[in-house]
Amino acid sequence: MDDILKELDFQVGHVGVNLQTETEAKGCVGTMLSLFGLEENKAKDSKTACFTGQAIEWQKAGGPGTHGHFAVITADLPKARTYLEAKGITFNENSIKYNPDGSVAIIYATTEIGGFAWHLLQK
Repeated sequence: MDDILKELDFQVGHVGVNLQTETEAKGCVGTMLSLFGLEENKAKDSKTACFTGQAIEWQKAGGPGTHGHFAVITADLPKARTYLEAKGITFNENSIKYNPDGSVAIIYATTEIGGFAWHLLQK
């Protein structure tokens, strides 16, 4: 593996699934609980999504991507962005969410992979 890939330490952080309603999203959480014993992560719930553990985000009213989105976490978001831009990836500046210190926490790519939008997420 290239040294830069080791340094960036890319990992899939979570998958977001586009649903149409909060009822649908809560139903998916309930199904995951009843089938697999996975729990709702109420600490991460928001107006737009609810979570099963850390890994599955159930979008309550659609969301980015044809089917949903996934997060790629990295040890160094600015360096990861530069690395991916050198490979031809472009990013949506309007999608940036910032940390309290002003650094970039999340930025979406402009292209989908397999019908899924994706974003970088700082570890």
